[in-house]
Amino acid sequence: LESGVELEGAELVIAAASHSGTPAHVALVESILARAGLDESALQCPLDWPSDSTARGTASGPRRLTMTCSGKHAAFLLACVHNGWDTSTYLAAEHPLQRRIRTTIEEFAGEAVTHVGVDGCGAPVFALSLEGLARAVGSVARGSSPEATRLTTAVAQDSWALENAALARVIDELGLIAKSGAEGVYVAGASDGTAVAVKVSDGSARALLPVTLEL
Repeated sequence: LESGVELEGAELVIAAASHSGTPAHVALVESILARAGLDESALQCPLDWPSDSTARGTASGPRRLTMTCSGKHAAFLLACVHNGWDTSTYLAAEHPLQRRIRTTIEEFAGEAVTHVGVDGCGAPVFALSLEGLARAVGSVARGSSPEATRLTTAVAQDSWALENAALARVIDELGLIAKSGAEGVYVAGASDGTAVAVKVSDGSARALLPVTLEL
């Protein structure tokens, strides 16, 4: 959003999402790609099956569109097209897009990134302390910038696009901005900026939701 990309509603939500690959999710990803003048072949996330059991049962095979992070990758590409950045190298850590992302993460977290790795979807992943992650989520949740407010408003209105029914219920019933992550991570933030970030050390997701909600 800060780079000038105009995304609203469910399209904005899936840009922040790890979606479950339902037809509705895939349609949003295709819409973002179409706005960039691109198609599925431009995505550099891995091929994967939908995580939604119904969608997986009817899928003909793994696709980039149904990979859980394809919405984020589509938004990456839209930002590149909008700013005239190369779309073939958008996952490189030194790409202008990724440098912008790193700067934004550091601003919201209030600390420097300590290490850059590679996420399961192929994108750079920027290491923070658990406290820094919670601080960043709280900053977004309280709407500390116009762009953060646009995101939180969109998530509240179209929570279904962010991940799955369990996460949407947390957002809808408790009024939180929440998100799970890989390797046993869960974050949640309230509109006053109070936030928690949980990391289960063995990477298991079983404890995430009850521990986060108790906190």
